[in-house]
Order: sequence, then C-alpha cells, then structure tokens
Amino acid sequence: MSKQIEVSSETSAGTSNEKKEDFSQLWSYVDQNETKFVDQLVRLVSQPSISAQNIGLKECAELVRSMMEKLGIKTQLISVPNAPDVVYGELRSSEKRARTLVIYNHYDVQPVEPLSEWKTDPFKPEVVDGKLFGRGSGDDKGELVARFCAIETLLDNGSSIRPNIRWVVEGEEETGSTHFHDFVLKNKSLLRGDGCLWEGGDRSTKGTPEIHLGTKGLVYIEFKVKVGEKDQHSMYGPIAPNPAWRLVNLLKTIRDDKGKILIQGFYDDVAKPTPQEKKFLRNNEYNLKELREALKIDYLIQGKNDLETITNLLYNPTANIAGFGSGYVGEGSKTIVPKEAFVKMDYRLVANMRAKDILAKIKRHVRNHGFTDVQLISHSLEDPAKTPVESEIAQTLIRCTKLVTGKRPNVWPTSPGTGPLSLFTDKLKLKTAMGLGVSYPGSGFHAPNEHIRVEDYKQAIKQLICLFRLF
Repeated sequence: MSKQIEVSSETSAGTSNEKKEDFSQLWSYVDQNETKFVDQLVRLVSQPSISAQNIGLKECAELVRSMMEKLGIKTQLISVPNAPDVVYGELRSSEKRARTLVIYNHYDVQPVEPLSEWKTDPFKPEVVDGKLFGRGSGDDKGELVARFCAIETLLDNGSSIRPNIRWVVEGEEETGSTHFHDFVLKNKSLLRGDGCLWEGGDRSTKGTPEIHLGTKGLVYIEFKVKVGEKDQHSMYGPIAPNPAWRLVNLLKTIRDDKGKILIQGFYDDVAKPTPQEKKFLRNNEYNLKELREALKIDYLIQGKNDLETITNLLYNPTANIAGFGSGYVGEGSKTIVPKEAFVKMDYRLVANMRAKDILAKIKRHVRNHGFTDVQLISHSLEDPAKTPVESEIAQTLIRCTKLVTGKRPNVWPTSPGTGPLSLFTDKLKLKTAMGLGVSYPGSGFHAPNEHIRVEDYKQAIKQLICLFRLF
C-alpha cells in the first residue's frame, strides 16, 4: 500500500498548512528507471565543455537546451558578448498562486589535465563499482540532470510541479563567471522569484546530505615579475636580479608562517559566527579523519579541537598560493637565473568582506612595501553571500532531506567554496540555498577521476521530487 507521508512546518517561515504527499510511487519510479536516468547523465557528461580552453561550449549549451525543451520547459539560448551562451528556461505551474523557484546551474567543466592520472576517459563516462566516472559527473552536470530527472518523474506520473520555475544555466562558472555578472544585472526581470536553488549539495563522510546557505567570496590575482630579456647563467647570481626570489620576498610580507595575513586592514570586516550558527556547527555531523582520507591529503591544519577546525574552515579568510612558476623545471639540472616569475593567489573572503575593498588593500600593500616592479593582474572578484536558515527555501530543503533519508541533514550556515551567489542574494534579493546534490567528499571535483555514486544520484532525484512538490 502507498505510504502517506506527513510534512509540517518546522519554523514560522515554513509552510503553515500541513500537507500530505504520497511519494512512494514516485520514488519507486526512480529506482525502476535507474539505467535510463544514468544514461541521460552519461549523454551530457560525454559532451566536453571546458570553459578555460573554450572547448565544446556551444555544443553543450545546445544539448542542455534540447534536454530542457524535451521536458516542456520553454527554453532559449541567450547570447552573451565574449562569453558562452546562457541557457534560460521557464516552466509555468498549473497551480494557482504558485511561488516561483529560480534554479541556477552551469554546464561548463574544469580542464581534465593531468590526463595520465585518469583511470577512465573523462568524456566517455563509465559506471565502475556503483560509481559514475567522468568530468562534470558531479560538478555540475550531475546535479543539472538530477533536476531534469525529478521533473521527468513527476510529469510521467501525472503529478504537477508546484512552483513556477525560472532556470538559468551559464557556461563560464569554472572561469569565474566573469560575464555572468553583467547578464544578471541586465536580466533581473527574468530571475525574479521567491527562492533559489543553487548548484551544489554534498554529503558528509557518513553519507548524511548537507545543505549550505552561503559561500565565501574570492579575489583571484596573479603577480608577475620580469627582469630581463633572457635567462642568465647562475654564475651571475651575485649581481643579476632573481624574479623568483622577488616574489618569495613579497609573499613573506603577505602571510606569516602561522597563517596570519599581514595586509593592513584585511580582517577589519570579518564576521564571526553568530550564536545560532555556532549551534548548527555543534549539531552537525563531521569526522575530520575521514574527511582527510576522502581528500587524500597527509594531514589537516588542525585547531584545538574538531569544532575549532570546522569553524576555521568556514569562517576564516585565506591567502592561498594556487600556482608558482619560474626558471627551469625539466629533468636534471640547469644552472640559471630566470628572467621572469609568476605566482597565482586566491583570497577567500567571509561574510561582510568585499572583494573590491580587499583588492584595493592588496594593491596598497604591494605598493607600500616597495614592490612597484611587480605587476598585479586581477582575474576574478566575488563577494561572499549568506541566506537565513529560517527562509522558506532553506526549510523546504531540510524537509525534503528528512523525507527521503529519515534524518536531519547537516545544515551549514556557509561553505568554504565560492560562486556568483552574491549576485542572487544581494542584487536579486533572492534567498538562496545549496542542497539536494549528488556528490560526496571523495567525488574529486576539479581533479582526475571525478565521479559520483549512483545511489547518491538517485537519492538526489528523490529529494528534488519533494522540492518540486512542496516549495
């Protein structure tokens, strides 16, 4: 017999009227159509779409458009100057006084290098031991197709989709969403809504689904120094300037050996966790030993205890060296003084910090410390973003997770990652949440052998079915 599932409000921001929904038939449909739904994801992952290398973006945008139109979503490709097309779609609800849910995804993926470390072809997805391998299987094509499959399930079973849907899928998220900012500001009317489901949605090492209600901001810059037209024999080391040492000396002024950032005013606007946020951190499930093993790194930079370490991850800004290059890097030895050097850095920002302000402080720091010969190139800027846990979108994601899994999700007030979320929370005034996703800590986003577990993929589809019926 079908199981009647009770859904009731958890906070004053939740739905006031108790609802009864029978999801068992819909969830059984997902289990019965596992092969079909996996094949749909394989189809999209098989299409390369590397924004950093401008590979396959046009073809992938067209494929996403066709998949959306097949679901009855009124879809168009919107041209963006000097950038990949944005795929935009609308689906009208048949229900009266329906809310509008805005959905954000991206169809571009990271480069696959180093290719030699892949165990499978990154664009010929394979299921191995219950895991689907392929570039973009998790970030973000897995979540995009899971959302398609949830809508397909509802339509095939004669169930209505409760909210109106406005869907935006961009093609340059992996390179900083540089042109997406202008797109959003010029198309605010297309993106009005009552809440937004963002990309993302992880699981703990124990498999507990996680909901994130914010992101860190980002300042991504590059320092470059060139001291001549050619490399010099290293016998001229006593008199020839070395650009690599020049950048090392600059870096020593930016961050000390204990991790403190030395740029004047850097911490002025840093927001600490609120008492409510601290409560969520204490109640969430996490295991740092298992996280380290999933990330495949030798050790974590620990706080005094696990709670302090997690708090540092979410609430501390960073000054990270993402890449450093100079001189001879081939096999064997070559004694030279290099002619040029570069270092790429990303600065992760927490709530209340602003990317343009931090960039200005970095420039002033470089100038005040006498490094006027160092060129500073700004690649991308993102402000941090946060959404209250009392919001309707957050509460609905929590309810959907409980319905499918039978337990409370981990609810994180923010996340250590970055995306153009502040465009939606600050410019569009949309309460925005990340959750109901397909990945787990071992998924290997941005790395060789990116993958998701098929069971997690099906679970995400089931959670999304609930979202499209309850929001």
